[in-house]
Amino acid sequence: MPSRAILPNLTSIHFRLLEGDEPPNSELIKLLLPKTVSFVEVEVPDVAEGSAEAVLDALAAVELPTLASFAIEIPILQANAEDLGSRVSQVLHTHRTIETLEIDIYQYRIDEVIGSAGRLPALRSLEVFSHGWETAAGEPNILSLPDNLFPVLHTLKLRGTPDSVKALSSRINSEDLEIIDLYLEPSLDFEASSAAQNSNCLLFSERFSRLKTLVLHLQIPILEEALSPVLECRELETLRIGVGWSCPLWLGENTLARMGMAWPQLGTMELILFVGYHSNNEYMGLAHLQVIAREFRNLVKLKVSFDATTKGNPGFKVEDAVTTTENQLQELDVDGCAAQMEYYAYSDHWESVITAFRSSNTAQPTLGGSALQAA
Repeated sequence: MPSRAILPNLTSIHFRLLEGDEPPNSELIKLLLPKTVSFVEVEVPDVAEGSAEAVLDALAAVELPTLASFAIEIPILQANAEDLGSRVSQVLHTHRTIETLEIDIYQYRIDEVIGSAGRLPALRSLEVFSHGWETAAGEPNILSLPDNLFPVLHTLKLRGTPDSVKALSSRINSEDLEIIDLYLEPSLDFEASSAAQNSNCLLFSERFSRLKTLVLHLQIPILEEALSPVLECRELETLRIGVGWSCPLWLGENTLARMGMAWPQLGTMELILFVGYHSNNEYMGLAHLQVIAREFRNLVKLKVSFDATTKGNPGFKVEDAVTTTENQLQELDVDGCAAQMEYYAYSDHWESVITAFRSSNTAQPTLGGSALQAA
């Protein structure tokens, strides 16, 4: 067997290990890992006994001085789940140059992996997909880890239940965190939670005062009050909120006004707060758009789902929207509007949308979205 790397100029490698394959030889794997490699991904989509261990052992044994990105994806429970966690931790101990890390491991003892990741001195981006940690008899004990981990983290992307997200975020001690992307989902026991029970799911965000971007994918119901901690992030520039089919989020006009005052630098906002053209949930109306036009003075891009029908806007008068508002909006994307099939009947209301965002110092905003395309 040769002692030198087979592909000496390789910079990126992706291992995809399948069920039924013979486990790879760890020594052979080392020959596929020259010192030029900067990106490694290990994916085990099936139960592939022995395969992940061979690759991880090889990674832990070789020197990769330029390794900057590592991704591990094992979403299927393996027979030796805890042992895999230890092997991943050893890879992280060996390669201190990692700046971007993605972790998707179906196992109940992941605290060791998180602890090792948190001590990487150059880690700037972390993505973690949790698998119902809080249901596993109290393991892993994330809260037992030091609270000074991830000192230079810039981007945090988490998918899990509110409890698992809360636990992991409490261990992050970075003053540089600027991007948070959350996919909040119910626990594995499928016990339905109420919006009131989820009221503290974003409480941790107030710790990160320099936050620039917040992305929320909500598969759990929350109330508008749950966004209050985010109002402490005064430097927010981008906000994107999307909800699942049965998880509508209602934002009142007063809440929108508070958001506008709290985030004077906000330039991009996406509010998809319901799913379905004929939802029984309340839609945002034209009055809400007027509040956005008035309070979000530096908003450049807006994507919103709302109701532009007469029935959905009781008491709204088109002539009330003719006052000029000083704002910077350039792009308006109307998505999932209740007026999709009523465009011709309510074209005056569409004119009021344009009027609400018309500014004396900016061009007329560009309209996009399914409702206008249907016309």
